[in-house]
Amino acid sequence: MSPRPVLRLVPIALLTLVACAAPRTLSAPSQGALPEVERLARFEVGFELPEHTRHPDDVTIEARFTAPSGEVVTVGGFAVVGGGFRVRFTPQETGEYRYVIRADGGSGLREVSSGGFRVRQSDRRGFVRRGAGSAHQLAWEDGKPFLPLGENRFNLYDPTWNYNQLSAPEYVAYMASHGMNTLRIFIFTDCEREEPQPGPQPGCLEPQVGRFDPEVAAQYDAILEAAEKHGIYVILTLFAVGFTPGETWKSWEDNPYSTERGGPAETPIDFFERPDIRALAERKLRYVLDRYGYSPHLLAVDLLNEPEWDGNNGEEFWIPWGEHMAEVWHAADPYGHLVTLGSVGLHWNESEGDERPWYASPHNDVLQWHLYGKEYYQVHALAAEFTRKVAESWGYGKPVLCGEFGYGLDDPQTYDHTHVGIWSATFSGAGVLAHSAPPFTADSDVLMTPERGRHFRVLSDFLSRLSLSPPLHPQLAPLATPEGTRAWVLGRSGYWALWILGAEKGYGSPVRDATVRMGVPSGKYRVTWWNDVTGEQLATEELTAHQEGLVLRLPGFVRHVAGVVEALPAVP
Repeated sequence: MSPRPVLRLVPIALLTLVACAAPRTLSAPSQGALPEVERLARFEVGFELPEHTRHPDDVTIEARFTAPSGEVVTVGGFAVVGGGFRVRFTPQETGEYRYVIRADGGSGLREVSSGGFRVRQSDRRGFVRRGAGSAHQLAWEDGKPFLPLGENRFNLYDPTWNYNQLSAPEYVAYMASHGMNTLRIFIFTDCEREEPQPGPQPGCLEPQVGRFDPEVAAQYDAILEAAEKHGIYVILTLFAVGFTPGETWKSWEDNPYSTERGGPAETPIDFFERPDIRALAERKLRYVLDRYGYSPHLLAVDLLNEPEWDGNNGEEFWIPWGEHMAEVWHAADPYGHLVTLGSVGLHWNESEGDERPWYASPHNDVLQWHLYGKEYYQVHALAAEFTRKVAESWGYGKPVLCGEFGYGLDDPQTYDHTHVGIWSATFSGAGVLAHSAPPFTADSDVLMTPERGRHFRVLSDFLSRLSLSPPLHPQLAPLATPEGTRAWVLGRSGYWALWILGAEKGYGSPVRDATVRMGVPSGKYRVTWWNDVTGEQLATEELTAHQEGLVLRLPGFVRHVAGVVEALPAVP
């Protein structure tokens, strides 16, 4: 056992050293000739353990890395396809590191490798954390804000579900080409697929309790490596789909923890409540940490997907489980990855439950909910609900993420539901991920075609033009005309970004002579307007605000438009 609960569970090895982004194998270092890696790049050690008597997934591995500062970081390891074990580590200091790896294959913990390597400086951005400048913002270690924008492409590893049947690495590159930065993926818990033909479920990492499929694990490796290459940050949902008794697609009977499949739990409630089963589930957390935790592009671990929808599991069961699992992860993780849990939201509590204790829990780093339903097919209702839900979540002092939203009958000529969703969520102060899948369910499923993806590209480009430090926060909606026109504002003193949605009456027709009235201090301001569909700059002008504030006259637009207002320095 490691002195820090952070690693143990997966095998690790040594005879091979690998450094980062495109891993390359190095020979074991000769004395005085240490390998060199970049700061925040992956360092990997592989080893064999030919005499182990335990199953490879039961081999205990403890790797202790001593940083130049003297700090000791302990991580675990894992078994690989073809035999052998590996340890992965990401150095966060420059200078010389030393390491010692010990493993227990059944005859006690013993040293299997030791050595050192040098770390040079790099321009890598590092891990995403809760921002120091704002409780509601995520940021890289240099303080630059990270605004999640991307997809819930939940089974990316199955090309038949991807646009154009792209492979997983190709799809990650495709996302990046559309300006996305965040991907949420399910690690399936229902391990048997019934359609289109029976067989193992793609993405099932743990087909039996405590037994991890190395080939499936390698698929997640490939996704993370593509994410590192293309600037995408990944949320792995650890226990997704498989808690509904008597159902086909999300079957409890196909869950490895179910007695139907040889597991210890008769019901999903046993899974959530029994301490011995929680201890077994912790192994999966540690496996994921040991194998993927090295990566700064692992944005967060999402403990559970929609427990209210998958099995109608009440908050009184999954919240204590989630708090326990988050505590286990936080105690074990030396890199400080974020933890979240993808519940549906307060509008769908079960058994008269209430998920606000999870929202408030110190173990929950990112407050997440999802948004679907016929009530929000119309875009003005969607925008209003995004605004309401973000405001409802804002008081918990955490970054807010809509982990899934979508409408399967989104107009393929305009993709206006997608467009209004990502803009209204972003301007309400939340990160947002649009769901994409082949068009099976009208409530949610639509492919991420290039035409749909372009809406993300334009929003991403718009955000990249903004001055985001100090942070921009949602402001009170200013008055807008014609009647029914609504404005969203992200701002701080002297700087505001605006998004305007045309009135529901006459929506889709050209809008002329629209205005927005902003209460700002007297002075001169520069105002720039952008077409939020094409990205084209429409107009820029300088205006003077007097005591009555600033009246902005918008250029002609259709449906919606975006702008920036910035105070100009006073001329002596």
